[in-house]
Amino acid sequence: MLNRKNIIFYILSFLAIVAILAFLFRSKNQRIDWRETYNPDTRSPYGSEVIFELLKGYFPGHPLEVLKDSINGQLPTDSEQANYIFIGEGLYLDSVGLAALLKFVEAGNLAFISSKTIPFDLMENLYYGDCEETYWEDYYLFQDTMARLNFEHPSLRREKGFPYKYLLRHQVAPYNWSYIDPYLFCEEEGMASIGTLNDSLPIFARVAYGDGYFYLHTIPLVFTNIQLLDEEGLEYANRTFSHLQAGPIYWDDYSRVSEWMGRRRNERQYYSASRQLSTESPLQYILGQPPLAWGWYLLLSLGLLYLLFRAKRKQRIIPVLEPNTNTSLEFLSTIGRLYFMQNNHKQLALQQMKLWQSYLRERYFLQTRDMDSAFVEKLAHKSEISKEVINKILLLYRNISSSTFVSENTLIDFHRLLDNFYKNSK
Repeated sequence: MLNRKNIIFYILSFLAIVAILAFLFRSKNQRIDWRETYNPDTRSPYGSEVIFELLKGYFPGHPLEVLKDSINGQLPTDSEQANYIFIGEGLYLDSVGLAALLKFVEAGNLAFISSKTIPFDLMENLYYGDCEETYWEDYYLFQDTMARLNFEHPSLRREKGFPYKYLLRHQVAPYNWSYIDPYLFCEEEGMASIGTLNDSLPIFARVAYGDGYFYLHTIPLVFTNIQLLDEEGLEYANRTFSHLQAGPIYWDDYSRVSEWMGRRRNERQYYSASRQLSTESPLQYILGQPPLAWGWYLLLSLGLLYLLFRAKRKQRIIPVLEPNTNTSLEFLSTIGRLYFMQNNHKQLALQQMKLWQSYLRERYFLQTRDMDSAFVEKLAHKSEISKEVINKILLLYRNISSSTFVSENTLIDFHRLLDNFYKNSK
């Protein structure tokens, strides 16, 4: 008979096995998140972990504090040469938070806000219609597959600019690049443009407020993880944040909302402030018009009839399960595309080798850690590819790994060898 200790041991062993299987299943089915989250706690392509880590050491001796709650009461009310930073699709500030931010900047501190839309009630305090016949609405949108960003100041400006592309999974896709209406800038004192899109559309502006400054940047995409993989992206970020002043940094991780929500709120604020539309709700208007009211009641009646007839017992629909995909291969393909756009032949060849090794492990169940003569013998037997071809692949791979420069012709030769293997292997 089993004693109590054995029973406990079997129960704990069973729970441990279940936990391990659940972890392995979850890891195998993870997907790359391509949403623009701007979350500093994620390594997804459009998170902000890289820029967050860079800002931690930007001003040695000064802390970086993350605001996880309303900024009211967390920002200093006096000047301590501090910086407020927000990066996200949209910024939401209630009246108390807005007052705290304005007081923070007025005291002599800086606020850097990079978002695709800007709160209307904030701009009511910053933009006073300095140019004739102008008024603030929101950021405008320009759709294209590529954008070239640059600075106005000669010391920051780059001759060819800083090119950016938007990657959606594995392909370059059109993107809505936000910008500020050029007519909102004039030669009088007020909002000043310090950065442009395609040398014509303002995307980076400075606004004085009290003893401090607001810096408004309309394309937060350039500060995401995937855009900081190359040197040009890092250089643009460094030149942008060179406008900060040495002091503490307050990173706002609380006020982030979606672009849609930010623009929708701006529309309500704009119409309420400038046009004084009726406060009557849409349903009140529909019920106030007899034809629309009859249509509304008819729609409700048809909905109730549909629910009554559908209330009969039905067989539960069997869900279609999508086959598991190898997300590591998907990630390697994405990185390979990035290296291809940078003309980094060596790294692209190394990525192709990783894909080939993964192919061998999955198709022939071979370990690829030690690619020695025994490995070549097994691979030639299973794939029916000659040893000479396999040795050519391994020899060229070793030459590429040990070289500091890989030419385009070498990359093409390596690709042809691998392609020939894929086509002729059994």
